[in-house]
Amino acid sequence: MRDYGLPLVRAAVEGLFAAEKLDAIVYPTATRRPALLTAPPDTAPASPTASATNIANLTGFPDLIVPAGFTGDDLPVGISFFGPAFSEQKLLSLGYSFEHATHARRRPVHAPALKGESISVP
Repeated sequence: MRDYGLPLVRAAVEGLFAAEKLDAIVYPTATRRPALLTAPPDTAPASPTASATNIANLTGFPDLIVPAGFTGDDLPVGISFFGPAFSEQKLLSLGYSFEHATHARRRPVHAPALKGESISVP
């Protein structure tokens, strides 16, 4: 797998970026809504969840996750920026631009500051 499979996946993804002239692929980080901490545990049998983050793990290419907003239950969700090898600078600038354009980050409502601390969110 290490000698043949991973290089094949890496080459296929590099080919996709080159053929489509992509700087990044943007996708929702999680494939389903986050669960509340107070929700009963999921009793369904464990199954592998399909996620594009698996491609980042297999290729070793950079994948930046930034806040993207909140669900109706006020739970945070993220968006991922996946890029080719050595594209960290581009991904950081895309993530920075996204955060400043959407203002998706906000002060935590379920984790107040401790006595003597303050939380500042730009």
